[in-house]
Amino acid sequence: MGAVCNEHIVIDKEFQDLIPPLASEELIQLETNIKENGCRDPLVLWNSVLIDGHNRYRICKDHGIDFRTVKQDFADRSKAILWMIDNQFGRRNLADIDRIKLARKREDVLRPIASKNQKQSLGQGKKGLAKLPDLKPVDTRKEVAKTAGVGERTYDAGKLILDAAANGEIDQETVEKVRRKETTIHRVAKDIKEKRTATKREEQRKEAVAKTDPQFFDNVHVGDFRNHFDKVENGSLSLIFTDPPYDRESEKLFDGLGEFAANKLCDGGSLLCYVGHIQIPKAIEDLSKHLRYWWVVCCLHSGGNSLMREYGIRVGWKAVLWFVKGTRADKQNILFDVVSGGREKTHHDWQQSQSEAEYWIENLCGKNEVVCDPFLGGGTTVAAAMKLNRKWIAFEKDHDQAVLAMTRCKT
Repeated sequence: MGAVCNEHIVIDKEFQDLIPPLASEELIQLETNIKENGCRDPLVLWNSVLIDGHNRYRICKDHGIDFRTVKQDFADRSKAILWMIDNQFGRRNLADIDRIKLARKREDVLRPIASKNQKQSLGQGKKGLAKLPDLKPVDTRKEVAKTAGVGERTYDAGKLILDAAANGEIDQETVEKVRRKETTIHRVAKDIKEKRTATKREEQRKEAVAKTDPQFFDNVHVGDFRNHFDKVENGSLSLIFTDPPYDRESEKLFDGLGEFAANKLCDGGSLLCYVGHIQIPKAIEDLSKHLRYWWVVCCLHSGGNSLMREYGIRVGWKAVLWFVKGTRADKQNILFDVVSGGREKTHHDWQQSQSEAEYWIENLCGKNEVVCDPFLGGGTTVAAAMKLNRKWIAFEKDHDQAVLAMTRCKT
């Protein structure tokens, strides 16, 4: 037992890739310790292949420091890999992303073994076959996540990140930031999903633009609604139902929206406008210059709530501000101020639920009346109006987005 550094040692890339990298501070400290005290722990070999001590081996080779080796005997390569993985799980301060990578590799190694066991198990009851002892079923996602020491959602997010890194969707530095806890697994996974969704939507947009001319719809106007007052007759609208952008830069739109609504709504007509929570004060201030504040509607989120880390709040609803020109004429029609629709983001990043739009259009815009959306976006308002056989008019600054929205509404 024992050898010096001139022993022939094989570095197997697959085995080496199983070793999570040390943090720079850890690596510096390890090198300092070995230079001062020698390599006290032996390197572990399977035949001539190094399976434990890769960092120590490199440091010893770089500085000509002697080391010892010990041998481990395994029946095959898969058994050696499983030993390495279990050995790495014993490391202190192992990052979650590395635990997930190791657990995933362990799952890949165990899957064919478990599958073989399962097939053998099916034959246990057949005549002439010996009964096999304690055969384990295929590992489940829950069991693999447990092996990694993380929840199932975290495990799934980690797998997504590792796959994205492998196919070049994200760079290695992003993975390193996760490893250093400069960002979270779930944050990076969400960014990857959003980027994939945006890429898919852009492909759909280009395909739609190539096939469709938005001028086929004479009541869709490409441009800023504030520059097209002449496209809508004063007093002709019963309802404006819209969803402006939620960023702070867009807050300046509310004054123009209020002026547009005050001119184009009929007496008693309504403006319903989705707003972000941080926009509510500015929106109420600017819209109140032109219209009468009526109510705040609560639209409950369906599915998971959104975490606003900047404010320390988990948001479970979105606000719709309701303004009226003059006073509401049909107050005998009793409406709910809490609604909930499905999650829809297929056609636009800020797309809202069509069922919510249908509820308000059906109740606030009569059969022969007109609803307008100054921010067409994914076309939700128009799709709802067309389904309900209401007249409509819409504006959209982005030509290609207008095409995509109307392609949706035409199908």
